[in-house]
Amino acid sequence: MPTPALRTPVLVAGAGVTGALTALELAHHGVPSMVIERAGGSSRFPDPMLISGRGMELLRRLGLNRPLRAEGMDPSCPVDVLWSREAGRPAVPVWRLPAPADLRQAYATSADGTAPIEPYLLINGPVLITRLRRSLHEHPLIDLRTRWTLTDVRADDGAVTTTVIDAAAGSRHVIESAYLAGCDGTESTVRRCAGVGLQQLGPSATRFTVYFRSPALTRTWRHPSVLITHGATVTGGHDGDSCVAHLRVTADDQDDVGDPGALLHHRLGLAHDPPQVMAVVQRTGAPSIARAYRQGRIFLAGRAGHQAGAPGGDVDLCIGDAVDLGWRLAATLHGWAGERLLAGYEDERRRDALADQRSAKRVRRTRARLDRLAESGADQDAIVDALRKHAPRLDPGGTGPAEMAGTTGHRSPAFPIAGGGQLFDRLGPQFTLADLTADQNGWPLVTAARTRGIPVRHLPIAGTRVPAAWPGRLVLIRPDQRVAWSADDLPADCDRVLSEVTGSRPVFYENT
Repeated sequence: MPTPALRTPVLVAGAGVTGALTALELAHHGVPSMVIERAGGSSRFPDPMLISGRGMELLRRLGLNRPLRAEGMDPSCPVDVLWSREAGRPAVPVWRLPAPADLRQAYATSADGTAPIEPYLLINGPVLITRLRRSLHEHPLIDLRTRWTLTDVRADDGAVTTTVIDAAAGSRHVIESAYLAGCDGTESTVRRCAGVGLQQLGPSATRFTVYFRSPALTRTWRHPSVLITHGATVTGGHDGDSCVAHLRVTADDQDDVGDPGALLHHRLGLAHDPPQVMAVVQRTGAPSIARAYRQGRIFLAGRAGHQAGAPGGDVDLCIGDAVDLGWRLAATLHGWAGERLLAGYEDERRRDALADQRSAKRVRRTRARLDRLAESGADQDAIVDALRKHAPRLDPGGTGPAEMAGTTGHRSPAFPIAGGGQLFDRLGPQFTLADLTADQNGWPLVTAARTRGIPVRHLPIAGTRVPAAWPGRLVLIRPDQRVAWSADDLPADCDRVLSEVTGSRPVFYENT
């Protein structure tokens, strides 16, 4: 007798960072989901992940900022970027990422609204995923099934039918859902079943990620550090004497490919105090992006949609994907959004992924230049000078270009409001109309929205000193803290504005 089909509004494939946050975002909007994860636990590889201030703003909406900080690195510690010709030689400071505690103070005094309300967080990847999965287990709207492997997906105009195997029970299940979120990583089965290919954005390369312990190396660092050497990038100080090295394999390394430990020793120059290799992961691939983020009722998010280099290097993109997809699916399932709102997911997230890939390409070019200088015998001062002048620096805020702040589709400026508290903490779970007018002139727009079943919170902020980038006296803000619409006065046609921001009608632009 066949097993009856399981049913859920949204099936999320994968319980990594992207999948877990997609489910938590859906639950934030009152939408149940089922999450399937083929692994029984989180990864054992201690990849450090740096979540920018912008990423932490989005997690703060879900109440995750404090529990994650309790699991993360010491907020009083900066992160040093160092260079050395070999790891065994004294390292030269290149630049320093200020401590989160110092940035929190600096952000609090920023007046232009572009600073995030949270500083960055450095956290171990397995610790992050374990904490997120605990939140999945604790939430009554989320059904997490571990050791369930997705094997097939079929979709039509009305639903998605997914076949999974329960490894623990040895049973097969069919799950019917309104939508499927493919958050199942670089080798995404969802992407393959949906027939979506990858667009390659750079050359393919083979890399080793080596996890090792080296007290000799880490005791020379006062803080968590990133060490750039000829042929390796090493991160350490984030977990005792544990380190992670990323090694690119070239044609000259073929003799050492079968012995990554020997390759690590050769690259780092620690022959007198060899590191203890704990694990090695080999990856071959190219920077790429999915040719589509959507196929009907199937969506791709996280590393199923974009693939960069080092593990954890695109954690902010993954967070952004999860939040954006989650609120749009919730709006659609609640019945107040149109088809164009869902289409906007691909438009925005693919744009951001391409921008991230361009930044990564600049980093690769800088690294190649560094390697050429080292191979040519350039002295240390010349190499360090090139790094300081030309290396793209990590933006710990992550809020995007200042000139885009407050424009439609981009992050709203953040600032304290009259009466106390941060604007972002007063936003509703759905749309919020921030009303700067003395007479609360935005009420007709809120009333029109509620008549149509569109949830909009009215937030009067008259008397608040707003940044110069604040776009108008009436600003409609999306659930992800981005601006949906703004003006100084009430629109002549409130319904037209509401139809545009909820995707119920197309937006037409005229030449002016």
